[in-house]
Order: sequence, then C-alpha cells, then structure tokens
Amino acid sequence: MTSTSTGQRLPSEYWRLLTASGISNLGDGIFIVALPLLAARLSGDAIGVSLVAAAAVMPWLIFSLPIGAIIDRYDRKQIMVITDTARAVMVGLLAVAVALDVVEIWMLWVLALGLGTAEVFFDSASQAMLPAVVPAPLLEKANGRKYSVDLTTNTFLGAPLGSLLFGVSVALPFGVDAASFAIAVILVIGVRGKYNPNTAPRHETASLYAEMRTGMRWLWKQPLLRSIALSLALSNLAFQMPQAVFVLFAREELGVGETGFGFLLAVMGAGAIVGGLVGDRIVNRFGQTQCIYGAICTWVVTLLAVPIYPQAWFVAVAVAIESLAATVWNVVTISLRQQAIPDQLFGRVNGVYRWLAWGTLPIGSIIGGQVAYHLGLRANYFVAAGVMVVAVLVLVRHVNTAGIVRALSANRVATGLDDTPVARRDPLFD
Repeated sequence: MTSTSTGQRLPSEYWRLLTASGISNLGDGIFIVALPLLAARLSGDAIGVSLVAAAAVMPWLIFSLPIGAIIDRYDRKQIMVITDTARAVMVGLLAVAVALDVVEIWMLWVLALGLGTAEVFFDSASQAMLPAVVPAPLLEKANGRKYSVDLTTNTFLGAPLGSLLFGVSVALPFGVDAASFAIAVILVIGVRGKYNPNTAPRHETASLYAEMRTGMRWLWKQPLLRSIALSLALSNLAFQMPQAVFVLFAREELGVGETGFGFLLAVMGAGAIVGGLVGDRIVNRFGQTQCIYGAICTWVVTLLAVPIYPQAWFVAVAVAIESLAATVWNVVTISLRQQAIPDQLFGRVNGVYRWLAWGTLPIGSIIGGQVAYHLGLRANYFVAAGVMVVAVLVLVRHVNTAGIVRALSANRVATGLDDTPVARRDPLFD
C-alpha cells in the first residue's frame, strides 16, 4: 500500500505511548542482559541457561490464543496498565531475592514464565491499540519510529547499562527494570480515550474457545498473512536456537566477558535502530514484497557468516545487518496486519498469528540447548540457516503484490470503505 504520510504528523497520544514504551524498553534492555548473566552464574551449562530463555517465550506457545480473544473483550489500555504493573512487582521481587542472596536457577525459570505471559498481554494489546491512535497512512511511519525508540533504549542504551549495573551490584539492574515498568504505567494511564473494540453487546453464549476458532478460521482463509505467519514461525525457530545460548557463545567462542557482553549487544542492535528510523523510507523505495524477501534472505547469509568467522567485531556487524533487516520486516508485516485485519477481530487473529509465529521460540530454545550441548555452540548457526531457507520457500506462492492488494482490499470492503488500496509494484516477486 502506498504511503501517504508525507507532511502528516503523528498524534500526541502516540508520542505518550512511545515515551512509555521507550522507558519500559530501557529497563528491559538492562534486564535482558542481566538475566542471562545471572543464569550463567547460577548454572553454567548450556541446557540450564537455555531453559531460562525457553521459559521466557513459552507463553507465546501456550497463551497467545486465549489472550488474543481476551484482547478483543476488554479495554486495551487497561490491559497494558495491569500487565506492566504486574511486571514491576515480579521484577522487584527478583531484585529483593538477589539482594538477599537467596535466588536459585528455578526461580529464574518461574520469573521468566511470568514475565513472558505479561509480555504476551502487553504486546498484543499495544499492537491492537495502535491503529486506533494512528491514522492508517501513518502506520508504517509509526511502527518504524516505535521500533527505533524501543531498540535504541533496549539495546543501544539498556544493554551496556545492564552490564555496568550488574558489575556494580547483581540486584541493581533488576531494581531499575522494576522502576521503569512503574513509570511506564503512569504514562499509559495518561493516554486519553477508551480502547475497547466492542461496540455491540456480546452474545451470551460467546466463549473464549469459540472466539479463538473465529480467529483461526479468519487467518487460515487469508493466504498472505497465513504464509507470513508460517514463515516467521520457522524464522523465529531458527533465530532462537543460537540466541538461547548466545551468552555462552559470546564467552567461549568470542572471548567476551560479563561487562563486554552488554556492549556487544549494543553494537549488534545499531542496525535495528537505523532500520526503525528509515524503515518506512526503505519500504517506500523498494516495495513491501521486496523488503520481505530481502530481509529473510539477509538472515540466511548472516546466520552462515557468524560461525564461519567467529570474531567479536565481525559478529557484531553481521548481527547489526541482520537486525536492520528484521526491523524492516517488522515495519512491513505489522503494518500489513494492522490494515488487513478488522479492528473487532484484531486481538483474536493477531493472537493466532503470534501463536504460530512466536510459539516456536521455546522449541528453538530447547533445540538450541541440545544442539550446543552435543554438537557445539557453532553448530546452532548452521542448522538455523537451513531452517531459514525453508522459511523463504514458504513465502513464494502467496507473498506478492497481488496478494497484498487482495488482503487490504478485502478489509476495506468489509469495513465499508470505497477506495481500493494500491500496493507498490514489486515485479521480481509478482
């Protein structure tokens, strides 16, 4: 769909949400570095560390479907406030446990599971809420700016800060993360308006199971989004295999210590920041379809490059390029979902989409731990590259300009809009 955002400004409520997201992600970046470092101290083997990563993403597999239905039942702003409050409490309790030196590895598994569940609620509600805050022509710009801010605070600022704070006091990064969630809650509360998509009374016989089936049927009948979801499921499986034990890869293969680990992640995230700032321009220049294929083919190359030349500077550059491609992918595919899925169905359909796409993360974590344990840390990257090639093939049949036009047109007809969206021409994959 051609962007018409030139000269238009993003609304003030969007900037409040963006600020809340940036502050929360600063704390997350600190936490994301500190948690695997703490896990590596408590359990130095690949399987023990990978189980922490698996627990953090397991809720996407278990809870995405029912949470998607819940998102369509209640005010999405209230859901975000409740879940960030819960996250502040959970991380705060971990900070206390670490300070008292009573933390054990199983506590990290439980905490990761709880925080992962809250993340499913928060992220699903946030994506569903954004189209009600931002006009459709500005969605690619809004998503790009959001990813840029999130990644700047999460990776470029939060990651090195997390390493430094961990070096000062093991409990300190977790306390800072808890405070960031509390500040984000205050900002989200200040967003004006109600964000409940239900304008008609719900039938008394409606159940979460029936609504989950509605979301499943809708997505399965949409070949474009179905293909992207299945491809992303394989991509996330591939990425999570080496990511689950990356803290060990950095220490044993790259020779990076605890303090350097956060700075390594910061450099690796620089590409994602650039992608967020210019992602909408890249999409306007090359087209949605070519950006999708360009991103996923880039991932194949970077996954192969890392184990072939495992030097810290080279890995940082390779993953920076990988991250830029990932941000462009997200700018395109999230904007497509927000425009192609009817608002009253968005929570359910997006829940099914993310169940497929993110439900493979815990599987990838477990496989990654086993592959690293039996075959070595580098082997994960070669196996992941093979899985990514399959992910490319899944896209070929339905992901093209014609498919995008059909998907966006169907939603506009269903919502009573007369004008037909015009997709950018992508002749290589038409």
